[in-house]
Amino acid sequence: MKNKIDAPFISLAAAFLLASAFASTQAQTTTPQTQTQDTAATQTTQAPNLQTELGLTPDQIQKWRALNQDLGPQERAGTQKVRQSKRALADAMESPNPNEEVIKQRAKELADAQSAMTQLQALRQARVLQMLTPEQRVKLREIRQRDQALRRQQQAPNGLGQRQQLKRGGNTPLMTPAQRKALRQQQKQKP
Repeated sequence: MKNKIDAPFISLAAAFLLASAFASTQAQTTTPQTQTQDTAATQTTQAPNLQTELGLTPDQIQKWRALNQDLGPQERAGTQKVRQSKRALADAMESPNPNEEVIKQRAKELADAQSAMTQLQALRQARVLQMLTPEQRVKLREIRQRDQALRRQQQAPNGLGQRQQLKRGGNTPLMTPAQRKALRQQQKQKP
């Protein structure tokens, strides 16, 4: 049951990341001095400049901005609704006297909010793909695959899942492959 909720939400998060990458590049080109901490934090996990990577034309950039203006408020409201629904469900479950009917209702509200966000994400993705050339679509797919691989690597470093990490001792620091390689080279150099 958990996978049914998480899978669309993960793809929604990836699409939102992609959308915010374009939004942040717009903010950079229009008013770089008004950059917020949130924008700065999200830029570290995004492609440096998606517009440049895809080679968007000025016309495509204008269409993209119009899309952000059209769907942005709906996405923000939907994200807020999902957060509120999650909180309401958690409150209902953690209540001193949990009421199963209230929990069911809160779970349904959360599912509805997530479903609306999934639909909105699909609409955005369809509109984005319509404005891209076939070459840009291929490049976007490559960028998404690269970003997804990076997220997987960050979530489970060294190929270990969470259970395996716990067996190793969850608090022990894990080294990246580059760190292990450097350590091996240092050990070889010592007599």
